[in-house]
Amino acid sequence: MGLSDVSRHWNRLGNDDPMWAVLTEGGKRGNRWDADEFLATGAREIRAVLDRVAKLGAEPKFGTALDFGCGAGRLVQGMATAGFEHATGVDISKGMLDKAAELNRHGDRVRFVHNESADLSIVDSDSVDFVYSCRVLQHMPTELAHGYIREFFRIARAGGTVVFQIPSHPAANLQGALLRVVPTPVLNRLRKGMEMHGTPQRDIRALVAAANGEVLAADTDTSAGNRWVSYLYIARKRG
Repeated sequence: MGLSDVSRHWNRLGNDDPMWAVLTEGGKRGNRWDADEFLATGAREIRAVLDRVAKLGAEPKFGTALDFGCGAGRLVQGMATAGFEHATGVDISKGMLDKAAELNRHGDRVRFVHNESADLSIVDSDSVDFVYSCRVLQHMPTELAHGYIREFFRIARAGGTVVFQIPSHPAANLQGALLRVVPTPVLNRLRKGMEMHGTPQRDIRALVAAANGEVLAADTDTSAGNRWVSYLYIARKRG
């Protein structure tokens, strides 16, 4: 699966059922999400993350924030609700961004940017106070995900906060055992849905360190479902 495949896949989801594709909760498939309920989940998630970051002594300045893989804008609007002066949502799917613009409740404090590149060259270096990405990197090939993580630290200001989620390894249960036995490409074809990819925690820590970052915490996370052990990495850019 290359970047063009990722783009094609998410454009289809963005056109068919954008809110469910972003947050795949039971009973919500088929455009059954209520818009206000959907956005409220984003505000709660961002608030919880910022509270956790503050406990680690890494609360960002509330100037600029960026949500990578913003989809229908659930989290980037949560950033505006939390008090960031400007929040940018970046996504590969034009359909997702159209829905995000339709749902925008914060006017020009929020903007949405279409990006089909394997980097974030659309964003200046050292320009973002808070970078966030959840339920996104797990759906793209490993090397592509790693490249974006490097970009998170390039665009973050010195001392800025970078928070992202990615699975580490298959869980120690029956579902995880299948992942360990059957090659990932085969499983992804059989699933006929969203692809899943993971990176061991030790490799993520090395990647962050090489990108001039420091991992402050790796919190166990459930965003990848019960087949995977997943972490929410809370990091800071050195400077």
